[in-house]
Amino acid sequence: MTKDTKEIIIRTLLNIASESQKVSIEEISKRSHITRTTIKNNFKTGVPGIVEYIYLNIVDEVNERLLQYNCEDVTIELLADLLLPVLWQHKEEAHIIFGSQLPLRLIGPISDRTWK
Repeated sequence: MTKDTKEIIIRTLLNIASESQKVSIEEISKRSHITRTTIKNNFKTGVPGIVEYIYLNIVDEVNERLLQYNCEDVTIELLADLLLPVLWQHKEEAHIIFGSQLPLRLIGPISDRTWK
């Protein structure tokens, strides 16, 4: 799937969640005009897979910045300096993911791509 298609699916999911609507593959498909099959082929676990993808993109950015430092060198101030710009950049996604009824807790153990 192209990056544009993924972005459309993600934006559609976030729009639905921000309206406090029930998020489903069917609703994403209806609003985005992307077939359910295409969505399911690229996000195997459905809505939890899309949420995990968004979440892991944010985590990957934080880890990329954080892993440039030794553990002993990371103070709370440095951690804030690293986290806040990433969270600010993704404020819409982060706010909706953590402030809505999206199934973040249903993802199960979230994969850790950093250590693979």
